Amino acid sequence: MKPTAAIQKPLELTDDLLKLRAWRMPDMVAYQHTPDEWWLTPLDDHLPLLRLNRFGLELLTSMDGKTTVAALQQKYGKWVCGPDGQTGRWHLERWSLPGYSLCYFGTEPPAGDRHEAKWDLLLQQIREGWSGQEGFEGEEHLSEFHLHEITKRDGHFDQIETTVSHLFREPSEALQGLTYGRILAKHLRRLGWWTPKPRSIVEVGGGLGYLARELAGELSPSERLGVRYIFLDMTRPFLESQFALAREVGWHASGAQANAERLPLRDASIDLVIDNENLADMTPVKLTRQEVQSDKGDTALHQEAVEWIRRLRLPLGADMPEEFIFNLGPILFMAELWRVLKPGGRAILIEFGIETGWPAPVKLPGHTEYEVQ
Repeated sequence: MKPTAAIQKPLELTDDLLKLRAWRMPDMVAYQHTPDEWWLTPLDDHLPLLRLNRFGLELLTSMDGKTTVAALQQKYGKWVCGPDGQTGRWHLERWSLPGYSLCYFGTEPPAGDRHEAKWDLLLQQIREGWSGQEGFEGEEHLSEFHLHEITKRDGHFDQIETTVSHLFREPSEALQGLTYGRILAKHLRRLGWWTPKPRSIVEVGGGLGYLARELAGELSPSERLGVRYIFLDMTRPFLESQFALAREVGWHASGAQANAERLPLRDASIDLVIDNENLADMTPVKLTRQEVQSDKGDTALHQEAVEWIRRLRLPLGADMPEEFIFNLGPILFMAELWRVLKPGGRAILIEFGIETGWPAPVKLPGHTEYEVQ
């Protein structure tokens, strides 16, 4: 179950709002329960199912980006639009709220600023409704979330932190009958990373352990023989699942609750590190242009970020904004990898990110991640 969205009052249908046009959410499914009744599901699981009659369905389909809220209110506002007795006005006051997210009111359809991806703005509003927060939530926010706010593993990667590897944890026709983990194992073998095979593997933030399970499924018993598989994760419930699945398929598994930015490993002790879809969960720092240009951070953490920028000679460019997010956590993690990998050791890091521009927030239920540049 998703966390309950932040409670919001119904919209007031003011003169300014009535002038806006209405777009229904694309790819929305309306289930026809009876010949004269349709069901819609609000985004927030804690809100009741919406049941519509033909008037209600017509109200929804009329939200085509051309019709104004005023026109919809005039045509459907006073009519009962479902068997539960709500009027068209009742629906217009709620459907665009993040908890429902069935439509959008505006002068132009929502669009992203980077790839012109439709509905980015609405999605951001929805996600801010999930988290109940706007703007930067603090440098300790992500570590606190993973340490203290995740208390169970069931459903987490289905609804809270959806990942590609979890989506393809089982054989998929889209992957020619393979899983994400098996494809990764084939790729590492093709790169020659199993010739010779690593004697020690560290997986950072291994989710529920499916990646380790599928790696084992692709590798032969001789390829796994004598290999230590070490899990490091901040979230204790995930570690329990990782150990169980890894031992089930024959890995010699161990691990610890730990932060990837401060690895509890000896120098030059590891052959291979796998970090899959975790970098955006690491510490973000909100820096100012003044801090970077003066080489003086406002806090100890900011000073550390400024020093890394100088040490690595990162080209931030002349278009540096007054404030921006700097991915300090991934930098610290990379420094730790340099320390713990043996000479000739290898690491594979996989994450969503951007090649140009500045990291933007990605609002998810209960927390905010940041694009990695």
